[in-house]
Amino acid sequence: MAYDIFLVSALEDRDMAKLIARRLRSLKFKVWFDQKQVDQTFDAKDARDSANSESMLVLWSENAVKSDWVRAAASVGNSRPGMLVQAGLDKTIPYEPFRHDKRYSIAGMTSRKTPEGFYKIVEELGSRQERTDLRAWMNFSSKDDEARDAWLAAHPADPLAIDAAKKKAKAMGVKPAPAAEAAGAASLAASSMKAGNGNGARGGISQAVGRASAGARAGTVVMPEADLPADDNVGAWTIGAVLFTIALILMFSVWMSRDPLPAQMRSGLPAIGNAYNMQTACPAGTVPRALLEVLEPGPIINDVDEPAEPETDPEDE
Repeated sequence: MAYDIFLVSALEDRDMAKLIARRLRSLKFKVWFDQKQVDQTFDAKDARDSANSESMLVLWSENAVKSDWVRAAASVGNSRPGMLVQAGLDKTIPYEPFRHDKRYSIAGMTSRKTPEGFYKIVEELGSRQERTDLRAWMNFSSKDDEARDAWLAAHPADPLAIDAAKKKAKAMGVKPAPAAEAAGAASLAASSMKAGNGNGARGGISQAVGRASAGARAGTVVMPEADLPADDNVGAWTIGAVLFTIALILMFSVWMSRDPLPAQMRSGLPAIGNAYNMQTACPAGTVPRALLEVLEPGPIINDVDEPAEPETDPEDE
């Protein structure tokens, strides 16, 4: 989003910055001001927002000259010729290169008191957008309705006049005129719906709405497409292709499910996927040859009966 003014102040001067931002916005200036700022780092987002702003208003004070964020932002504004506007909240003189530039004093400014320096700031910011007589508008009271109307009539292109015209139209219940692209898309949709009839009318409505939406987004006029004749054989061909595919799947499933192994090679356990639990089958009472090749004959050891205790020689006692 583009801004008219990038407002810079120290965290300690936030209340004064809020007041200035509110006064500038009441004059229909687009003001960037971060009310929730807590850090002192001028990051990439701040740099991007300042680059998208036409002017930068720096509020210098005793706190501002000590703020890294204020000095960094002011340096960015000073790097662009004609961007920086400086205001003084007190008698503090900023460091180089800002001390010799013009500063407008707004010391003692309140919601009820407007210093001369603030009028000059508004005139400076307004002149950059070719806005004039803003001082006169600021001096109107709430009872100067005729003077306000005369000012708005004399400045029809000013954002204040444009905003007043929108509010007046809204109060009278007048809807704003649609954009040129949307109007062209809507007329195209209406002509398409009028041309259709029967089933073709429903199809024409859907196609017209789609083309109208695309034209409104792209900002171009979309030419209506020629209605294509309906093909009665399309449905039959589609159903036939689906049935043929299902038949192929069933045949493939039957072929894959047939048993590739003999019955004696499968265990009684259930199969997992296409895998079987394999075991070697042989007649009852026999030992598989694989076991005979592994086992070797050896002495038979009776490990059931307990061994007899050796007899003691009486001479040994």
